[in-house]
Amino acid sequence: MILLLAEVTFRGNFLEYFPDSGLVLLYDSAYVKTSEGTELWADTIKYWRFAHVVEASGNFVLKTPESKITGRYLKYNLLRQTGLACRSRTYVEKGWIVGDTVYKVSENSIYTTDGYFTTCELPRPHYRFVSNKMRVLKGDLAVVKPLVLYIRDLPILYAPFWFMPAGKERSSGFLPPSIGNSTKDGLYIRNLSFYLALDNFQDVTVFADIIEKRGVRFGLDYRYNVYKLLKGGFVGTYAYDLAEGGNIRRWSLKGDHAQSLLGFDLNAHADFVSDARYFQDYAEVPDRWIQNELVSYLTLRRRLKLGLLSINLYNRYEPVRNVVRRTLPEIVFNLLPLNVYGISLSNSFNLRREETDSSGNRRYSGIASSSHVLNTTYNLLHLNFSPSLFLNTIAKDSGVGNFLIGKKYGFRVPLSTTLYGVSLFGFWRFKKFRHILKPTVSYYYERTADSVIGLPGENRGLNIILDNTHEVKIRKDTVDQVKTLLQWSASTNYIFSDTLKDSSLWSRFTPITFSVRSEPMRRISIVATGSYDQRRGALNGAQIIFNFGRFNINELLTGKRSTDSTDAETLDTVMKDTVMTEEDIIEANRPKPSPWTFGFSYSYSVSPSFQSKQSILRFGISGSPTPNWFVDYSFTYDLVNRRYLDQSLSVGRDLHCWKLEARWSWFGGFSTYNVRIYVKAIPEIAVKRGVLDIFLPR
Repeated sequence: MILLLAEVTFRGNFLEYFPDSGLVLLYDSAYVKTSEGTELWADTIKYWRFAHVVEASGNFVLKTPESKITGRYLKYNLLRQTGLACRSRTYVEKGWIVGDTVYKVSENSIYTTDGYFTTCELPRPHYRFVSNKMRVLKGDLAVVKPLVLYIRDLPILYAPFWFMPAGKERSSGFLPPSIGNSTKDGLYIRNLSFYLALDNFQDVTVFADIIEKRGVRFGLDYRYNVYKLLKGGFVGTYAYDLAEGGNIRRWSLKGDHAQSLLGFDLNAHADFVSDARYFQDYAEVPDRWIQNELVSYLTLRRRLKLGLLSINLYNRYEPVRNVVRRTLPEIVFNLLPLNVYGISLSNSFNLRREETDSSGNRRYSGIASSSHVLNTTYNLLHLNFSPSLFLNTIAKDSGVGNFLIGKKYGFRVPLSTTLYGVSLFGFWRFKKFRHILKPTVSYYYERTADSVIGLPGENRGLNIILDNTHEVKIRKDTVDQVKTLLQWSASTNYIFSDTLKDSSLWSRFTPITFSVRSEPMRRISIVATGSYDQRRGALNGAQIIFNFGRFNINELLTGKRSTDSTDAETLDTVMKDTVMTEEDIIEANRPKPSPWTFGFSYSYSVSPSFQSKQSILRFGISGSPTPNWFVDYSFTYDLVNRRYLDQSLSVGRDLHCWKLEARWSWFGGFSTYNVRIYVKAIPEIAVKRGVLDIFLPR
């Protein structure tokens, strides 16, 4: 039976209507739908027409444009979209809330007692975050008190309260710390942090590291981004280090900033530490351990009517050598090219002050330099003629009474053309072959007037270059395609000047340098480089690289290109950056096996006179042995010395709503490992290596 009242539709096998009170009773497969799209299914439904309130008992399903709620009992205001549900399950951003009693107090706020949150769609979820009291602000965050993580029915983790993100937008809350043990630091808790989203343009993370053998280190990570005005951020740390037997204060500061200021484009980067061993003692990333230079700078650039003005400040610090090099300041002005009748004049001016501080020994110098280039291009029939003149000057004050002036000038006259050769025949699918030859001959002259700018004397000669490209036209179906088969080039210099004539290595012709590249098939390339000394009749050195990209084994066996492979990184991006529906969560929880692929490369190189050689093989293979497992293994092997240079092994296991990733790598006699178990739909919820460090100290 169907009843229509105003903009509400009723349906049920049995229906009673009381006009005076506006009460509608529906029994057996009851259904209510409003004009706004809200739908309710239940065993029994009571609807108070004037109050716009429904009461459902038995199994019910309530669908609104924003959410879906299921349960055993419901009382709901259709107009305000507020109410309560008992023994219910409702979907919020990236998961479900299941509770004994769920109150929807506003359109975007849900309060739950004796409930839990999970991203597992199974009736008996693999995991859940259980709480006596939970409030969820849709699209923002969830506040719970207390929080207990259950794996099946086993409690794993407890916190008196917690903040969890409940949307794709940035949300304030605690971030998971890293707990572990190492032989160097002892027991530790790293990244004990709280993230605070200040507004749409800035956020800050306050964190602390508690290390048994070093004490406490505090940190602040501040980020900002105001559209088209400024953006950047900095990370600062301050530590009370107990390792050396006393309260030693140590610190670090790293940051970036960019903005427009008074017509200038300002860019700044800072990287400072209190001492040379800071990274070795505190950095968790091995790359920072061996960092041998810290660069900080401030640059101001502005485009003027006459050219580009740059003002730069640089600070370069070498922690190991305790050497600081500063440029305070550097002013660079590049004039716009002046073009007259096809002749172009370019001018650049540089003024800078340099300072070097080596263990307290300071040296200063002031340098002024300029560069001037005059060039033009003419086409004479099939020849390209591009002569150029240059003049470089420099004035240097070393700060000890020495004032030096130097200059370097010269010219270059290149002459080039392009020749084409086309075959008269082809075979099979190869319709035509084409050879493109581009020879270039340049006469050059350079003279250096003072040692302050280089080796005094003159240098003149010819530079000869031959560039070759071999192409083929292939008929595929009814379409002709042009493919490059081979590219190679060779160059040498013929020297007129006799500056180094007395040297035993002197020769009119310099060694011939060459390079060859070919891609005979998709994913396969061959590259060769080297030089040939025609005076000795031997190679000065050469290298050849065979690169075989990743091949799909199934494609090789069947001859068909795979079209259903899933890009895991794309899936991760979708899960992080888009609003996920229930169907998206269920799809993300399904295992997605990867096809088996492999690839390898081989490089062979020799030094001059074949005194030493290298023969390196790199190989990698990855795929899913079962729908739930993923394996990726790669290595680099030295065929000459018969030893491995590096190896890495990654293993992944699909755990339905969770995913396990483990990686082991070895390099130079040292090995590291990393383990992470995380929720697929919310990768921020993860158990990382730090927990295992308690049992497997580093």
